[in-house]
Amino acid sequence: WNFVTHMPHKKSPIMLPSPATKLTHVRDSDLAAIAMNDFGVAVFDCSSLTIVRYFGGSRYNKSPDSLGRMSHTCPISDLQFGPDGRKLFTSSLDGTVRVWDVPTGLCVDWMSFSSPPTSLALSPTGEFLATSHVGRLGISLWCDKSFFRMVLLDGTPNEPAKMNEPCPVAECEQEEANDAIVTASVSSILAKKEDMMAFDDTNGEDENDGSPPQAKGEGLITLSGLPPAHWKNLFHLELVKERNKPTEAPQKPPSAPFFLQWRAGLESSGADTAGATDQENAGGTSTTDMTKGKEATTDGWDAVWSDDDADDNAEADSSNGANEIKPSKESTSKPTKRRKVVHHRSKLAELLQSCFDAKEVLSMGETYSDVTSYLSKMGPSSIDVEISSLCYGIHDLEEGLPLLHIASMWLLEACESHSSFEAVNAYLHRFLHVHGNVITRMDQAVQKTETDLTSDEAMEEEDDPQTLKLKEFVETIAQLQKKQKEASNRLQGKMQHSICLLRHLSRMV
Repeated sequence: WNFVTHMPHKKSPIMLPSPATKLTHVRDSDLAAIAMNDFGVAVFDCSSLTIVRYFGGSRYNKSPDSLGRMSHTCPISDLQFGPDGRKLFTSSLDGTVRVWDVPTGLCVDWMSFSSPPTSLALSPTGEFLATSHVGRLGISLWCDKSFFRMVLLDGTPNEPAKMNEPCPVAECEQEEANDAIVTASVSSILAKKEDMMAFDDTNGEDENDGSPPQAKGEGLITLSGLPPAHWKNLFHLELVKERNKPTEAPQKPPSAPFFLQWRAGLESSGADTAGATDQENAGGTSTTDMTKGKEATTDGWDAVWSDDDADDNAEADSSNGANEIKPSKESTSKPTKRRKVVHHRSKLAELLQSCFDAKEVLSMGETYSDVTSYLSKMGPSSIDVEISSLCYGIHDLEEGLPLLHIASMWLLEACESHSSFEAVNAYLHRFLHVHGNVITRMDQAVQKTETDLTSDEAMEEEDDPQTLKLKEFVETIAQLQKKQKEASNRLQGKMQHSICLLRHLSRMV
C-alpha cells in the first residue's frame, strides 16, 4: 500500500504459494519473513517487492524423504530474525526450532523439544534465545555456543538435536523433584563437558597447547585471543577511573574500637612501680629484679625495631672479644664483601632487564616474548601501574632512561613480529600516553643540543654516556614510530581492499 495515495502498489498483489499466517520484519536489511499455511516460510524483499527466498513448504511435500529434514511438518507458531538479519529462527508445533541462513537459503541448525514451542524471542545481541512451550509456565533460555567457541557447520543437519529441558523451579512441587532435576542437570552438563573436551583433544591439539598462535605465512598478523576488555580498557582507562571514583570520602564510624598491644613483663606506669615498691617492702621480689626484666623486655623491642647496622656490628665485635677469637692472616688479607642486592622498582622492570641481559642467548624475535606473556596475564589497572613505574618523570632519568629504552626495544620487536597485534598496540598506546611528555622533552633536548653546540662542543658532548643513551633512546622511538605506521597502513590497505571487493561482488549478485 502507498501511504500517500492510499492505493495499492503497482506491483501488488504479490501471490504466495499458500495463505500467510504470520509475518515479521527486520529494519536493517528491509526483509520480511512470512509464515505460510503449508508449513513453509517466504522471505520478501520490501525494497524490490519480490520474494527472494523460500524455506521449506509445499515444494518439499512431494518428496517424503526430505519432508521432515528440509521443512516443518506442523504449523509454524512463531518466527523472528537475528540481530544482523542473516539468520531466521522458526518454531513449529511439531516440537522443533529451525535456524535458517538467509544468504544461502539452508537450514543450519535443527533443535527438537519434548514439548512443542509456542513462541520465541532473541536478545539484542543474538546471544540468547527464549522459548515458551505447551503445558509449561516457565520460559526456557538457551545460549548460542558460537559466541564462546568455534562451531563448524557441515551443511544441512540430517536429524534434530535433542535439547535438555530442565523444569522451571516454579513448577516443582516436591523437594525430591528438585533433587532429581539438579542431578539430571549436573550429569548432562558433565556429559557435555566431556564431549567438548574430547572434541578439543581430537580436533584442536595444535591450538590448545598454551602457546600463542603462529602466523600461517610471512608478513601476516596474529591476534592474541585475549578477552576484548583486556586491551580495550587500556584506551579508556582514565574514563574507567573517573567512573569508579567514589562520590564522597570515607567516613569514620561513630564508635571505632581502639586496641592497645600488651606484652607480658613490660611495666611502664607509675602505679605499677609503686606497687612493686610495696611488694618489695612486704618481702616480695626486689626492684632490681623487675628492672632487669624490664631492660630485657626493652632490649627485645629494640632488637625488633632497630635498623642501625652500627649496633649490630658493635654487638658482633663485643661477642668476638668475649670469646677471644683472633683473626688469622688469611682472613685479614682477603676481606669478605657483602653481596650486592639489586631492588627493582617493579616486576616488569626486572623482567625487561633480565631479557635485555640475555638477548645474545635468545633467538631473534623472541628476546622479549616473556614480557608480552607476563602482561597478557594482568588486568588493565595492573598493566598501567607496571608501565608507569618504569619512569616517574624527567627527574628520574638516571634510573628511568635505561628502562624506557629497553621497553621501547621490546615494543619495537613486538611490532616487527606482527604477533598479538591488538594487545601490543594497546600496550604501545598506554606506554606513549604515560611517558609521552618525557619522550617529547628528551627529543626536544636532543634537537636543541645538535643545533646550539659548535663542532668542538658537539665532540665533547658525544663522549658523555648520558647523552649517548639519550640519543639511542630517541632513535629507537623513531624506529618504533616507523614500524607501527607501516603495519597500520598495510592493515588498513588490506581491509579497504576486502571491503571494496565485497561491495563489488554484492552488486554482481
